Amino acid sequence: MTIFVAGVHGAGKTFATKPACQKLGLVHATASQLIKEERGQATWDAAKVVSDVDQNQAALITAARRIREGGATLVIDGHFVLRRAPGIHERLPVEVFRALDCSSVLLIRSPVPVLLERLQARKDMSWSEAELTEFSKAEDTHGAEVAEALGVPLKILDLPSAQEVETWLERLSKGAGASRR
Repeated sequence: MTIFVAGVHGAGKTFATKPACQKLGLVHATASQLIKEERGQATWDAAKVVSDVDQNQAALITAARRIREGGATLVIDGHFVLRRAPGIHERLPVEVFRALDCSSVLLIRSPVPVLLERLQARKDMSWSEAELTEFSKAEDTHGAEVAEALGVPLKILDLPSAQEVETWLERLSKGAGASRR
């Protein structure tokens, strides 16, 4: 089983998800971490511009499959939409998430001013407010489309606390009927 935790860059996915997974005994990985480990290199830059999208997704699927074969519940934090260049965004095919064996989706959202502040704190000045707004909308829309196409629960959390994320990961990992929102 794979729980996919999505959200734009700076939404707080790893910050909230990683400690929750440790506490709950779930395997946590970022999509970029799995891709980098599988491919032996990063194919994105500091501005989150991605190249080799198809090869990256194949590597992600292979790495996730290997982890799941060990019987673990895998929590991947990543994206439904990638940044090909500033202002150019690409939606990942539904087939990628089907191959990841996604059983549910947790979408973490944060207000654009918060995202900008967090990205700037990471020294990433490549995002404008307009692009983050557009990227956030694309992530929300495509996340809902993917969840519907896969027939899996989608839970949306707006600026959640670590405890909220932990609560929902526990529910989703036990299959305890996450409600659509």
